[in-house]
This record gives sequence, C-alpha cells and structure tokens, in this order.
Amino acid sequence: MGVTASKYKGFKILAQPYQLHDSKRWTADFEIRRNGRRQPFGLDERYPTEEEAEARCSGLGRRIIDGRVPGWSVEHLRGETRGWSALLHESTGESMRQSLIAGIVLVCLGLFVLLRGASFTSKRDVLEVGEVKITADQKQSIPPWAGGAAVVVGAVLIVAGARKRA
Repeated sequence: MGVTASKYKGFKILAQPYQLHDSKRWTADFEIRRNGRRQPFGLDERYPTEEEAEARCSGLGRRIIDGRVPGWSVEHLRGETRGWSALLHESTGESMRQSLIAGIVLVCLGLFVLLRGASFTSKRDVLEVGEVKITADQKQSIPPWAGGAAVVVGAVLIVAGARKRA
C-alpha cells in the first residue's frame, strides 16, 4: 500500500490505492491537490493488482483535471490561495526582493543582539512635587532570546525569498 504522486498541468495527483482484506482486490482512491487545497476521489471499481489501481487513479485524475469526467470537477482548486499560504505562493519579483532584504536585516540585528548585547534607555518619573519633577534614566537590556528569534525569522525569510527566485 503505497502513495504514488504525479504532476499534471500544475496539479498533483496522489494515487492512494489499498487492498481490501476480504477480496484481496485493490481500490482506486486518489486525491488531486493544488495551492494547498485538495479534493479526494474514490471509485467503487476494484482491481486485481495495485499497479492497475494506480494506473486508473492517474488516468482518471488527468481526465478530471481536463474536465472530461461529468460530475467530477477540480475547478475550486484552480483559484488562488488566500491568507498566509498566499504569501508563501506569491511569485512576484518585488515580494521576493522584500523578503530577502527583510531577512538579511533581521539576521544582522539578531546577531548584533546575540554577540554584542543591546540595550535601550527609558525615562521614568521618580518624584513630582508641584512643578518640580525628578526623572531617572533606566537602562534596559534586550534579552538574548529576542536576538535568537530575529535570526530564525530572518533565516526563514531568506530561504523563502531564495526559493521564490529559483
């Protein structure tokens, strides 16, 4: 019982035949995927071998994608992805450049915090009597885990940008 994947016209067809215990025959179950979405299909037909079932899955999947099987469609899979996954599937050069630049900046800032340490100064009112106000400068350091997180996020952006470019 294996899963065989094939690509056809921007879709992925995953043949998932399995053997029935009682008859020892094979089913023709498969999925068609695109843009992070999937549509399962299954036939009532049974096949004597796993290879025959896989071949039927692949052939029928191609016919469904071509719109040649009445009643079965993958039109809803043709639309663009939405939300966060849409950002991952974007292929415009501008977004690729932006994610690479943002990734490089984050990695540099994160490494600076990790290696040199970073801090900032905040002002705090200590005492206020009438018009007299006493303030104190308080130095606060940025925790090392924030630098590590910046390095990780930056690396992810760099890899994502590089994959878009390839």
